Order: sequence, then structure tokens, then C-alpha cells
Amino acid sequence: MNAYEVLNISPAATRDEIRNAYRALARRWHPDRFMEGPERDWANDKMAQINAAYHACLNGTAAPMIAEDDETRLARVQQLIDCGDYCAARKMLMGFATRCAEWNYLFGAVLMHTNDRAKALIYLKVAANQNPACTKYAAALKEAAGQEEARARRILPRFGLRRG
Repeated sequence: MNAYEVLNISPAATRDEIRNAYRALARRWHPDRFMEGPERDWANDKMAQINAAYHACLNGTAAPMIAEDDETRLARVQQLIDCGDYCAARKMLMGFATRCAEWNYLFGAVLMHTNDRAKALIYLKVAANQNPACTKYAAALKEAAGQEEARARRILPRFGLRRG
């Protein structure tokens, strides 16, 4: 994704259009608007990307912001998950600088497969919030939430507790 795509403007945008697009995105993605946790971390990454894009557009040096091979690396992570090599998939994910919706989805999938459902739900929620139009993320979140609910129903009665 190049700097103009990050700011959602045309390469022929004026300085005012660049500034207005930057301000709108900065208001939306400023990390102080998010609670502590993965969403704030993602917002920090997003804000860094927005800042870099803003300066690149203003200086006329707009260049690609995300390495083209990130998509290839994410596809490789998906292959590792499909093969059941969750340790290698997690290790590869930790090497990414940018944590996009697909990254959060894949990290949530790794956590689900390693039975860390509570953390998986957090990352899957972030992925679904980052890209609400993606049905794959919404379905994964729904499935994970259902599994967590079923687990809670099995465990709580053992301790004499009821779900309230």
C-alpha cells in the first residue's frame, strides 16, 4: 500500500487535501482513543503508518509503505497453520512490523489452536474491528466466542457457579 492509499487520496491531491485527510485519520486512529492492549498497539502502528504517509505526500517522496512481501509472508503463515505447525507460524508472525487485520486474524487462529482462547478472542476482535466487512474474520470471532462460551458452561458448574 502506498502513501496515497494510506491517506485515501489521489496522487494529485493538494496540500490542503493531504492535510485534511491526515487530520481525519489522526482523529480516528490516535492511540489515546484505545484502551491498553492489542488494539492500542495496532493503533500505534497505524498512526506511525499515517504519519509516514503524510510526510511522504507533503515532501513528494511518497513510496510504498508496506513491503510487498508481507502478503506473501502472511500466506506462508496460513500454510503453516494449515499444516499444524503453530509454533513456526507464531514465530513468523512475531517478525512482522505491521500488524494488519490479517495478522491479528492469523495470530488469533494460532492462539485458538494452542488452546489460549481468551487471548485468541482479543486478537480476533481486533481483526474484526480493523476490517468489519471481512466475513472470514467475523466467522472466526463468532466460532471462538462460541467455543469460549461452551467451555465456560462446562467449567462453571464444577465450582457451583452459574453463568449470569
